[in-house]
Amino acid sequence: MQLIIFQKIMRRLTEITRPLLIRNLNYSNKILNKKALLYYKTGGFLKGGGSSYAHTNEWEIYKMVSILNHLGYCVDVVDRNKKNFNPKNVYDLFIGLAAGDSGKYYKKYATLLSKATKVALCAGPEPTLSAKLVKEQYSRFNSRHGVNVETMRAPTIDFNSFASESDAILAIGESDTFCPESYRIHNKPLYTYYPGCSPKINFFQNWLQTRDINKFICFAGNGFICKGVDLVVEVFSRHPELSLHVCGPDDEKGFFEVLGPTISSCNNITYEGFVQVGSKRFEELASSCSFVVFNSSAEGCATSVATMMSAGLVPVLNYETGINIDDCGIYIQNIDNHDRVDTTENAVLKASSLSKKDYAKLVSSTLKESEKYTQESFEKSIELSLKEIIKIKL
Repeated sequence: MQLIIFQKIMRRLTEITRPLLIRNLNYSNKILNKKALLYYKTGGFLKGGGSSYAHTNEWEIYKMVSILNHLGYCVDVVDRNKKNFNPKNVYDLFIGLAAGDSGKYYKKYATLLSKATKVALCAGPEPTLSAKLVKEQYSRFNSRHGVNVETMRAPTIDFNSFASESDAILAIGESDTFCPESYRIHNKPLYTYYPGCSPKINFFQNWLQTRDINKFICFAGNGFICKGVDLVVEVFSRHPELSLHVCGPDDEKGFFEVLGPTISSCNNITYEGFVQVGSKRFEELASSCSFVVFNSSAEGCATSVATMMSAGLVPVLNYETGINIDDCGIYIQNIDNHDRVDTTENAVLKASSLSKKDYAKLVSSTLKESEKYTQESFEKSIELSLKEIIKIKL
């Protein structure tokens, strides 16, 4: 509990002290004649060159600047929360957060920057669709439990107006997965990139012997109901022969008010709080658990799942998680108007019934699939996409 409180304090300090506008970033030691504006998060610049891995975006912002420098752009970065910023129309390229409410100023900046090639950076699914799916997830939760928990993480922005001001959309994930597919309705040039997971993740072959086929982990960010953690907890409350470790922040009061007593009363469910990637506890869980389970309402590309896949945990998840597991995992087959606790339960039971041989094969396939979610993959995919985007106005 003390660690969780400390982490919250540090996050708040970062929010207060981060620079909201950083100008003329050039790591290339060359004279750069073009200018780019990134509308993103600047907090990572306080943490030693992107070496922190509390979230992948703290490293990705540094790498994006370096890639743009390599492509000939000197870069300014404006924080997503900076108010009253009116950029001059001097930029050749504008890349800005646009998928959720954190990108609420995207249209304002894009409208002002008529000279620039304008790119909507979408690290989450199409906002109108995402809001619909998230609200449905909360509605089902409230209906099951007879409560009225307030919805979290449902975007309110008008992405149609964002798209009209954009020359291209740059979406996270493989081209045929949930997130990029959700943007095709806007008929804009669509490009993709992979997230880059922390290099601090290990897999050791002896974990195949130390793991328990009945042990699962749910590794999530804030908004537990949005991310379907409630569905997973409810499944394991039915199955004392299985065990579940829930990792993530305790930000959603409504979730814990309703399901906190269930978690406390079930000896097979453990709430771990926030677990730092690469920490001793992270490796203890990775060496003992066999699967990562996730049934989210809407994700861009769930980096929490990709992270656990890099440790060889076999994924049990739904299509809207944004990760292709055709060759390495077990899909949760959600059906409209069907109980999602039941669909989650079916997939979990299928996973726990695997033979050692079949499980080992899936671990091998999972590790191969996880190679898509490395720092190198992020660099290659985003540079390739940016090179193509730059050609749009040439």
